[in-house]
Amino acid sequence: MLAFCLLGLLLLMLVSLGSVSLYWVKLADQYLYEDALPASEAARQLMLSSNGLLDNAQGLGRVENEAQRAVIGKKMSLESTHLLVEIDRLYSLNLQSSDASKDKHLALLADDIIHDLSVFGHQVDERLALTAQLNDKGRSLAEAASISGDLLEAEQAVVDSAILAKLSLAYPQVVGTEQSAHLLDTIIDQDLDIRERLNRALALIHHIALVGQLLQSPEQQLGLNKVLENMARVLLPTPYIVDPSSLSTKNNNENPGSVKGEKTNNQIDLMPLALLKGLIRDPVRSTELDQQLIVLSQVNMGLHLQQQYAQVLAKQNAQLLILTDKLGQLNQSVDGAMKAQQLQVKNARNDFLQQLMWAKSGLWATGFLMLIIMLLVVYRVIYKGIALRLNEATAALSQLSRGNTEVMLDPHGDDELTAMASAIEAFKQKTAQNQTLQTQLKSTASELFAHKASLESTVQERTLELAETNRRLDAEAKGHSSAREMAERANKAKSLFLATMSHEIRTPLNGLLGTLTLLSHSPLPQAQKQMLALSQYSGTLLQNVLNDILDFSRLEQGKLTNEPRAIALDELLDEVMAIMIAGAGLSGISLYLVRDDLPKWVNLDGPKLRQVLLNLLGNAIKFTPSGEIQLRVTVVGQHLTFEVSDTGVGISETDIRQLFVAYGSQPNQGKTRGTGLGLAICKELVALMNNVDTTTQCIWVNSKLGKGSTFGFNLPLHTCKQADEVICTELPKVDPKCVLVIEDNKVNSLVAQGFLAHLGHQSILAESCTEARSIFRVDSAEQFDGIMLDIQLSDGSGAELLVELKEIAKAAQKNISIVAFTAQIQDEKIKTLGFDDVLAKPLNIKLLANWIGDASDIQTKDNHNAKFTTQEPLTKDNTSTIYNDNLETDIAHQPLLNEKQINEDLQYLGADAVSEMLRLFSINSTEQVNKLANLPVDSNKLLHSLKGSSASIGLTKLSCLCKQFEKDGLNNISYQYLKQVWQTSLTALELKINNNE
Repeated sequence: MLAFCLLGLLLLMLVSLGSVSLYWVKLADQYLYEDALPASEAARQLMLSSNGLLDNAQGLGRVENEAQRAVIGKKMSLESTHLLVEIDRLYSLNLQSSDASKDKHLALLADDIIHDLSVFGHQVDERLALTAQLNDKGRSLAEAASISGDLLEAEQAVVDSAILAKLSLAYPQVVGTEQSAHLLDTIIDQDLDIRERLNRALALIHHIALVGQLLQSPEQQLGLNKVLENMARVLLPTPYIVDPSSLSTKNNNENPGSVKGEKTNNQIDLMPLALLKGLIRDPVRSTELDQQLIVLSQVNMGLHLQQQYAQVLAKQNAQLLILTDKLGQLNQSVDGAMKAQQLQVKNARNDFLQQLMWAKSGLWATGFLMLIIMLLVVYRVIYKGIALRLNEATAALSQLSRGNTEVMLDPHGDDELTAMASAIEAFKQKTAQNQTLQTQLKSTASELFAHKASLESTVQERTLELAETNRRLDAEAKGHSSAREMAERANKAKSLFLATMSHEIRTPLNGLLGTLTLLSHSPLPQAQKQMLALSQYSGTLLQNVLNDILDFSRLEQGKLTNEPRAIALDELLDEVMAIMIAGAGLSGISLYLVRDDLPKWVNLDGPKLRQVLLNLLGNAIKFTPSGEIQLRVTVVGQHLTFEVSDTGVGISETDIRQLFVAYGSQPNQGKTRGTGLGLAICKELVALMNNVDTTTQCIWVNSKLGKGSTFGFNLPLHTCKQADEVICTELPKVDPKCVLVIEDNKVNSLVAQGFLAHLGHQSILAESCTEARSIFRVDSAEQFDGIMLDIQLSDGSGAELLVELKEIAKAAQKNISIVAFTAQIQDEKIKTLGFDDVLAKPLNIKLLANWIGDASDIQTKDNHNAKFTTQEPLTKDNTSTIYNDNLETDIAHQPLLNEKQINEDLQYLGADAVSEMLRLFSINSTEQVNKLANLPVDSNKLLHSLKGSSASIGLTKLSCLCKQFEKDGLNNISYQYLKQVWQTSLTALELKINNNE
């Protein structure tokens, strides 16, 4: 208890001493924190407000529009209020500087600054108003100069034609000497004089156009002076203007002169324009020229506005300098007050340090005293009363733990240590009893241990026998399971790889082949046609390799079947030769087709036959360095015989045995390459078409090294009658239709829309399931005649979307044909989903025409137009209509490109410059079209910008379309049509540039 009392006394002394020290420190720094620091902070805030006003005033002097001026004006208002508040705060804190007069006039100076800021703001408003007037005036002058220049150039061409006509008749031998002299006098006195007046007027108009452009940038005073100097120099000897320096700020007080009055020293002489009266013979152009000359006559008024702008700008800069000086005076006054305040802070700091030293001394003394008291307490209470007695108890417990029950303790007192000694004594007695019991337990445990050892020996022997048997069984089971799992994983990995490759490789490849087919319908030079044929040849070879890999996998799984149908054999052979002729020409060899009188229609699997022939011809081209290749097709009995012969490197007898092994490539004089599947898949496909076992060798080979090779095979001949034809020789003619294309790949969608446009049909693109649902609804289904649906979309499955589309068509009571647009045409699941037909990728224009019909040569009928104008529109808000048919007549029939403008650009600027213009327009317009997809509030602004840029590059229809949508408003359907026209226009312009090169 004594120990606790002493400790409590020590803590009480420490708390008392700390309270006294804190009181001393509080008294010392009261002035520092309550007086000095707030004043310093107020002065700092005042200087920040002053600097902020200066920065905002400088920014206000550079603003270019009213919005920027309003923002900076708000900031300056806040800074002014803050300035006055901080000045009042300094007065309330009794902040005084060495110069008392500055303190008295601080508020007056602030009021003066705020008044100057108000004057400065009015000057900025006046400058912005003059800037707007100059922009309007300069724009009208530039436009009037452009129109007037075109009219004068046209009249100049008429005068030149008249001069040439008179000169052609001025020969004395033709019209006589007198008439010839009269004609020459007429040319000299009238025509040349008119031409001279036109030239002078044109020169003056061109300079006025430059003046108009410079007036739109009023800060370009130096450029305007140079233009006026150039006018004085170029237009001599007629002095249209005087010294350009008269436009400087020195002539600020001069008044603008009128066009017809006396010339002042800041006017342009417009006499050449006045001399044009009566020169224009065409009354329409004469009237238009008079209107434009009225606008041009206001050029001197624009120069006067420019002088006013220079005056206002000079006043604004002078006012800004005054503001800067006054704000500097304010900062100097605050700085003087801060210096005086810093002296007071220094004195307060010295007082604080002195009080802190005394508090430190008191703490050291108190600490030393407390240390002495704590040492006494530790010795008497803790060491003698606790530590020694605990040590005795610990030693006794240690002896008891070793089994020594002879230990002795001397308990005395009535504290906790006495109770511990009594407990140790009781524990000693319990330990003696436990030792007796432990002796008895050891005897019993020895007997139990001997019996346990005997049992464990017997169990261990049996366990070892069972473990060995289980180990052998487990090893065999794990081996079988591991092998099965590895085989299943490998099979799944291969299936996943083939499925992924089918989608990722076929999609861009099909888009490439479709784009090349679409390009082949456009007029191209012969050299580009050859390059296009080579591109189709390379793409077809790549597609053939991909088909080989996928078909071989299907053959392994037993999923590839023979699908015979009626085909035109001659057309198939011509198509194969058309593709391979490019590859043969590239290798410098000849390719021939020799055929007997073949039946027109036969029943066989055309795609598989095409794949086999492409593989065999491709191998022949690959291994034939020179010479020729021949494809011979004959009828032998009830079979068709196909033979591919070449004059290539040949194959040895040893290598022929390994030709048809999958994934193997044979050395052929350094030309080893390929996947190793070509001949193997050919063998499997021929066996499949002959309905024989794949182990049967259905392709024969005859070859000699260095002399060439011949590959041949037979197919059963089954001729077809006319009723079995599946492809019409003439495409069906129909009225134009509207097709919804649901495709997320941009290349494939571009090909599909291009083919539909080539066939005379409209199309609307939906790039996702969400977009398709927003376009195809019950109230808009009537507008569509067909749907092309991709199976794999980015945000869902085409199969699930098909069910929704059919329900919408049924609810709208509209019979709409829905076809699958996919590369997986051999997938049996697609045929069971409910599609009306399947269009394979790459898209074939004949198959597309068989489905939708050909409307390229048929004009749109009145009843077809009525269908699109009387039905409900496709938009969500039911406020707009289907476009193209609903467009104004002049826009609907506008050409995509302004051929004249683009030809002139290509002639004068060059193809490289026009290509760069197209690249920049494509980047900017892509961003604008993407923003328009969300139908923003400022869509008219975006449409206006797109209208101007498309017109400047020659995209006539796109510009007109933007103009109409800017007037009528934009919705989902009009945006889709706008996007389609934009894409088609870019493609058409790019093709034109490439053809020009």
